[in-house]
Amino acid sequence: MFEGMNGRDYGLTGTWGADGWAFFWDVTDVGNIMKIDSIQVDARTVNDVKVAPNGRYAALSREGTSTRKDGPVLIDMSDPDNPVIASYIDDEHITGGVHNMFALDNYLFALSNGDKYVIFDVTDLANPKFVSEYNHPDSRVHDVWVHNGFAYSSEWGTGVVVVDVGNGQYGGSIENPVFVNAVPYPVGRTHAAFPYYSETADKFYLFLGDEIMGRGDQAWRGTGLNRVPTGPTGSPVAFSGYIHIIDFTDPMDPKDVARYEVSEFGTHNSWVEDDVLYQAYYDGGVRMVDVSGELMGNLYNQGREIAVFKPFTVEGFTPNTSVVWGAQPFKGNVFFTDLTSGLWSVKLKPTQRPIS
Repeated sequence: MFEGMNGRDYGLTGTWGADGWAFFWDVTDVGNIMKIDSIQVDARTVNDVKVAPNGRYAALSREGTSTRKDGPVLIDMSDPDNPVIASYIDDEHITGGVHNMFALDNYLFALSNGDKYVIFDVTDLANPKFVSEYNHPDSRVHDVWVHNGFAYSSEWGTGVVVVDVGNGQYGGSIENPVFVNAVPYPVGRTHAAFPYYSETADKFYLFLGDEIMGRGDQAWRGTGLNRVPTGPTGSPVAFSGYIHIIDFTDPMDPKDVARYEVSEFGTHNSWVEDDVLYQAYYDGGVRMVDVSGELMGNLYNQGREIAVFKPFTVEGFTPNTSVVWGAQPFKGNVFFTDLTSGLWSVKLKPTQRPIS
């Protein structure tokens, strides 16, 4: 979700395994979300979409193109009601599918074949230029998030890898990324990382999410509510994994201090804002959790859950399932995407207590 350069509010969604479509939405009226445009690119999947903080451009990832040139597509959003393809990044440094990206006002970080991330200068949308790249040794990367001049890349068994890409504290710059530290993951499935400074705790936390397809030797609780999104007769599928919370206040001495674990479900993407964790939990719906103050232990057992919403609808591609992909708070509402039923908006209201 983002505010367009015309002052209205918009959303952008990709598609998984759906012939390269991306959809543009006007969400100014949250009760009447309107699709305003769509763009199809040469791809099997537009797995990730990102919009610059200033709303100037958007980027569409590509996987499975017919030409194997899987570089991102830059979209000129100067008129958000009329998105226009500005350029394709067909660069020699992108050697495989782009699974995830991160957009700054003038730079785009794009993953390349799950091996590294590549940084492009997109000041001129029609002429993006290679700047630098970072490839952690003997590691596979799934996602990257940039905050305050540091890149936090989620690298499965390696954990989260932290690189100075412009903060300068460790000598790094956008042209010369410098490794800072890596935080190993207890279960080796680092899927996504969200950095967050907590004013109430005066600590800097990393929220690290697993992505584990299947439950291993666990009982397959809850699987009757979730099916592979292949239509009304899909087969049962299950997820597991949880959120690991790392105290990263001292980058040289990270501490695994807490977790948010709902044992019968598995996590996907995270967002933290104003001391609330908005957690996409696949078949567990979208879950909102109080993360104020110093964190320790399992937050699930501490009465910190604020709300849970599961997007069951008979109109879903696979009816009455929850496969929540990612959630984002925006201007007092919560927007999230579900793999089988699309884009949703909900409002988190205060608990109504009876008057005695």
